Amino acid sequence: MKIIRVLNTNAVVTVDSKGREIIATGVGIGFKKKKGENLDESLLDKTYYLQNAEESHRLQEVVKEISEQYLEIAGRVVEAARMEGLQIRDTLYITLTDHINSALDRDRAGIHLKNMMKLEVKKFYPKEYQVGRDAIQWIYEKSGVDLGNDEAAFIAMHIVSAEFEVSQGCDVEKITEVITAILRIIKIHFKIEFQEDSVSYQRFLTHLKFFAVRVLDQKPYQDSMREIYKVMVEQNPGAYSGVVKVGQYIEKQLEHRLSIDEQLYLLIHIKRILDEQELTE
Repeated sequence: MKIIRVLNTNAVVTVDSKGREIIATGVGIGFKKKKGENLDESLLDKTYYLQNAEESHRLQEVVKEISEQYLEIAGRVVEAARMEGLQIRDTLYITLTDHINSALDRDRAGIHLKNMMKLEVKKFYPKEYQVGRDAIQWIYEKSGVDLGNDEAAFIAMHIVSAEFEVSQGCDVEKITEVITAILRIIKIHFKIEFQEDSVSYQRFLTHLKFFAVRVLDQKPYQDSMREIYKVMVEQNPGAYSGVVKVGQYIEKQLEHRLSIDEQLYLLIHIKRILDEQELTE
């Protein structure tokens, strides 16, 4: 393996057996090395491959400036999130490596940020939050610094951003605000308390996460299920009244009119929630 670029003493860029450009890390792997020299594979610890060439080069620039140990933690977060079934984009390597470095810099300066979204993140994104908690432990093992639950929530928000491919105008806070508002509308309109450990509620919550992203990014479903929609509305006028309430909120606050497909999926989930309520009464 030939060295393409030396990033720092412990990180270089090389090419793997498939001809892909990768970042290789290991203690002393880049020490006094130059472009074109052979890589000492006995020093090789970990490798990182990003499918997008632009993102790969962005990550290389980040690693040049900060410790590759933070990239290792970011890599563990990506792996853990994917093990939880979350669809994580490679951009998380970049954003999280940089964030961990900044968080530790702030800690050394005595600056500790409060995460005002912590409770919502913990409630609406439990898998992401748990991975964030794991990351705090991994950071502690490497640095001896316990960044705490506020930072766990910040890390979870980075995971959510990588999961939903949010744009600059659609951040995690806005997504969470929309989810919170819709749940409040349904709760008040139907005078119910959600059974938050139920399958129906968890499915509804998952739907709302993606729904909120589409609404905020102005990417609605196409109207492809008009006939099914008509039948469902006729058969479930009570549940549909909740869809109307949500639609009014979305149109007034976010200037987005719900498509028939979006209304149909909301109707299906609301009906499940209401059916579940009847069974427990």
